[in-house]
Amino acid sequence: MKRHVSHVTRDPLDMLLSDRMDRREFHKILGALGLGFAATTLGSSKAHAEEDANFFSWSGYELPEFHQGYIDKYGTGPKFSAFGGITEAMNKIRAGFKTDVAHPCAGEVTAWNAAGIIAPFDTSALKHWPDYFETLRTIDHTLSPSGENLFVPWDWGNSSILYRTDIVDLEGEEESWGILFDERYKGKLATYNSPQAGVQTCAQVLGYTNLDRLTDAQLAEVRKLLVKQRGLLRFYWDSQTEAGQAMVAGELVATYAWNDLYKTVSDEGLAVKFAVPKEGARNWVCGLVLTAPESRVASDERVYDFLDAMMSPEAGAYLIDAYSYGSSNSKAFDLVAPERVAEVGLSDPEAFLAKGLLKPIPAEFDQKYVELWEEVRLGM
Repeated sequence: MKRHVSHVTRDPLDMLLSDRMDRREFHKILGALGLGFAATTLGSSKAHAEEDANFFSWSGYELPEFHQGYIDKYGTGPKFSAFGGITEAMNKIRAGFKTDVAHPCAGEVTAWNAAGIIAPFDTSALKHWPDYFETLRTIDHTLSPSGENLFVPWDWGNSSILYRTDIVDLEGEEESWGILFDERYKGKLATYNSPQAGVQTCAQVLGYTNLDRLTDAQLAEVRKLLVKQRGLLRFYWDSQTEAGQAMVAGELVATYAWNDLYKTVSDEGLAVKFAVPKEGARNWVCGLVLTAPESRVASDERVYDFLDAMMSPEAGAYLIDAYSYGSSNSKAFDLVAPERVAEVGLSDPEAFLAKGLLKPIPAEFDQKYVELWEEVRLGM
C-alpha cells in the first residue's frame, strides 16, 4: 500500500519520496528542469539514512566478486539475506520483509508484479544495460502492461539430468528425462523439490508439449508417473549441494541438476555427463527485481550502484567461470578463457538463447501443479 500523505505538493522530490511518483516520471521532470540524478542524491539519501543496499537471493550469491564495484565505492558490501525458494521469497516480501533487490526467475515476474511487491527499473540509470543481450532485454512477460522493464536478467542456463556415464546404461538410446523414472536405478535417483519442474519434466516424459497449461486429464497421468518416481527416489532436494554431495559419495547415479553441478562433480573425478534430453532441456533465466518503494531501505543511488556492480562484465565473467552459468552482459564472455566458455557449453550464447526460455505458468494452472506435487511428495 502507498503511504498516506497529509498534504499536497507539486515538488517532484517530495512526490517521489512520498510514493506518488515513480522514478521514471521523476527523471522526466528533472530533465525538463535541466537537472540530473546527481542533483537528487542528497534528498534520496536522507529518505533512507544511507542504509546499504539489501539483496535477497539464493545462497551463494553473496560473494564479493558479484558486487566488487559497490564495495569499492562504499567500503562494504550490501546486506544479504538468503531464501530457499521463489515462493518463500515472494511470501516473505508480501508479509513485510524489507529488501531493495530480489533474485527470482523470469517466470515469476508476472506474479510478483500482480502481488504489488516490485516496481519498474529506470533502465537509463543502468550503465551496463546497453551491453545486455537484446533477447534478454525484451522478454515479454517481464515487462509491465505499459512496457516498462520489471526485470534485469542476470544469470541463465538450463536444467537437465546429471548422470554417471560409468553406471547409467542408455543402450544406444537417446538421453531422456526418463532416466529419472528408470526402475533400474531405484534408490539412486534424486530430483529438485519444485512443483513446476517436477510436474513439467514428468509431462515431457509422457510426450506432452503444453507444459504451462496441462489439462486435468493430463495431470491425472502425470500423477501416476510421479507416484512411481516417488518410490524410486533416494530423496527430493531443496539445495543442489545435497545432490552433489550424494553423487560424490556414491549414493546417486542421476539427478535433476543445473549447469554448475557438472563441474563440481567432475572435479571430484567422477565420470558424469550433463544430458541433452530428447524431450528438451529446461532453458531458464533468473535476474534482479526492484522491490516496491514501501519495501526498500536504501537510497536509489546505492541501489543502482549495487545493480551496476552486479551487471558489470567482471561480475558476469566470474559467474561464467565459477558457476558455469551464462551472463546477460555480452562483454563478460570476452573476459573468460575461450576454452572455459566452451567447456560450459556457452561458446555461442546467442544461439543458446534463441532456443527459447521457459514460459510462465498461469496462476490457475500453477496452483494445480503445486497441489499435485505436494500430495504426491507427501504420499497423500
